[in-house]
Amino acid sequence: MIPLNSKQLYYFITIAETGSFTDAAKKLGLSQPPLSKQIMLLEEDLGLKLFERGSRKTELTEAGAFLYSRAKDILTMMEDVTKELMHFPSSAKEILKLGTISSSGNILQNFLKTFCNEHPNVRFEITEGNTYELMEKMRNGIIECAIIRTPFHSVGFECVYGKEEPLMAAGIPSFFSEISSEKIKLTELSEKPLIYYRRFDAIISTAFQNIGIEPHIFCRNDDARTCLQWAKSGLGVALIPKSICQGGNGDELVLREIDSEDTVTRIAAVYKKNGYVSNIAREFVTCFEKQI
Repeated sequence: MIPLNSKQLYYFITIAETGSFTDAAKKLGLSQPPLSKQIMLLEEDLGLKLFERGSRKTELTEAGAFLYSRAKDILTMMEDVTKELMHFPSSAKEILKLGTISSSGNILQNFLKTFCNEHPNVRFEITEGNTYELMEKMRNGIIECAIIRTPFHSVGFECVYGKEEPLMAAGIPSFFSEISSEKIKLTELSEKPLIYYRRFDAIISTAFQNIGIEPHIFCRNDDARTCLQWAKSGLGVALIPKSICQGGNGDELVLREIDSEDTVTRIAAVYKKNGYVSNIAREFVTCFEKQI
């Protein structure tokens, strides 16, 4: 198979985003026939059809949608490598390409101050996403290291873990009117509509299975902040890491620590074992190990 051509990928992305060969050609400053020819060659090289060509709109096929999801990262990585090599080694020492999850902010505040004081010349390029997205970007070389949250498969990664933290139950006062203690048992949550981050499915399912109760799952989603928003609307009880609550949620929500050894999680600083990792990325993870 012929390797992907960066020019063809750029053309492909432009067509995908404009939804038209004609509009893409105008944007690229080309005539349409050579643009069409490049995409035909790309499809022939891959042995796959990438576009469904309609009279009004050009749409991605399933294979095209998959390629589009990867193509932007591929081009970004190529551009970044070129820039770094032009200034190597100085830029590699001073720019940290870091991935972060939404639930890491409160934990990292003091740590980042310490790290930046110790490395005053460091600059950051931050990529935000969920744990699985960031691990994929590390595998592909888009970012060097990341702050992610358990559970995840650590094979192929160097990992430094923070302290265990419990999940919290957060909801409007009416959900906790009969509960006066600072901790809440899973049995007391069994009839309440639960809202939680999809990645905690295994943790929460196991915890309820271990006590022989079927939870009332109202909403699974992909961001802990969404859990809080829905909880504030009175739709259910959010199950979220304790560190997210440390920033304060005003008087809108009651917070109760879940009293279960099964509902714990940790954040971790991670980088890929094999391949190039800059000194500054390694120092970031080492600092994390000392501070967290």
